[in-house]
Amino acid sequence: MVQRSLTIIGIITLLMAQPVIAQGSGALSPPESELPPPQWTRGTEIQLMVTREINSRSSKAGDRFKLRVNAPVMVDGAIAIPVGAAAWGEVIAVSGTSAAGGRGHLSVKLLYVDTPTGQVALSGTQGAEGKGNTGGVVLGVLGFGILGLLNKGGNALFKAGDVITGYIADGVTKASAPLTIG
Repeated sequence: MVQRSLTIIGIITLLMAQPVIAQGSGALSPPESELPPPQWTRGTEIQLMVTREINSRSSKAGDRFKLRVNAPVMVDGAIAIPVGAAAWGEVIAVSGTSAAGGRGHLSVKLLYVDTPTGQVALSGTQGAEGKGNTGGVVLGVLGFGILGLLNKGGNALFKAGDVITGYIADGVTKASAPLTIG
């Protein structure tokens, strides 16, 4: 009985020590982190979707927020940035609503996108403006006198699902078409 259990242990040890043979061509591809980055072209458009509402009521300058790549970015016929990749932006200016129907303002800039080969810098800014409330102020003054001036305008916001267009900030510059004289 002891000899039989030693034989089973020996077989298991030999099986575990055997190298695993890869199927297919036999060549293993390097892990994604070791892949060379694509040759980015400065100004390549990238569509980014807002994942969570950003508004002038609760945001402040310096707040960072997450975006989602909305359409794949192709480089040399291959997908370099897939749909769903994370991107990041930052609130750069905020002004809330004010009395007398003043509307809120919100400005954001794009920072970078996470790709399979690392972070890629983005460029692009976008602003939003809330709705004014002049009509509400006029009605408030008529109904409540001077207290009607306390009516505020709307907050500026980027709703979840809004698409912001950004651009690849670094890389080679696209060559312009040659001039033909004729």
